[in-house]
Amino acid sequence: MKLFYSLGVLVLILLSVSCNSTDQSSSTLKPIDDMVSIFKEKTAKYDSVSVEETDSTYTFYVIPDTTVSDTERELFGAFTINKESPKIGDVNDDGLDDAVIQYTYTPHLENNTLIYYKLLVQSNGKLEETGEIFGGGRCEGPVLSVKEIKRGNIYFEGADYASGDPCCCPSIIKEHIYKFEDNKVHKLDTK
Repeated sequence: MKLFYSLGVLVLILLSVSCNSTDQSSSTLKPIDDMVSIFKEKTAKYDSVSVEETDSTYTFYVIPDTTVSDTERELFGAFTINKESPKIGDVNDDGLDDAVIQYTYTPHLENNTLIYYKLLVQSNGKLEETGEIFGGGRCEGPVLSVKEIKRGNIYFEGADYASGDPCCCPSIIKEHIYKFEDNKVHKLDTK
């Protein structure tokens, strides 16, 4: 009986050690929290900002004060972070988990939503903004959706517009690859 008890304790200890020795870098990353912090910092200079949180999004509404705002030079509108969009992987090929997060921007008083992907690279256990990829919009293609991050490359599926396609429905599907290198985002040629 003591042998079974001792073996059971040994198994529990081994399981505990093996669970704790796994790579913790992705479990400690909080890409949405870091992204929200980035947007809070970027919108802090504006007088009229409100934030709305739902189960799936954070939306920052940046509304101009028409008496003093320079609507030609400043970005006003709704910036929406999709909580389910983070794709975790090694963006800069340094062996650490990074993130690519989708957000949308709907300009103030316009009826077009533009898609962007923020690249967040891990530095000292925190994700920092390093670049951005335009992901398309209504009648502005290709409309990208991130598929995976592998060996320092970010793979997107892109829907582009063929001649005669309506704005709702781009019909040409192809792969787009981006790489973060030399502190810049580069689009790689695809076949």
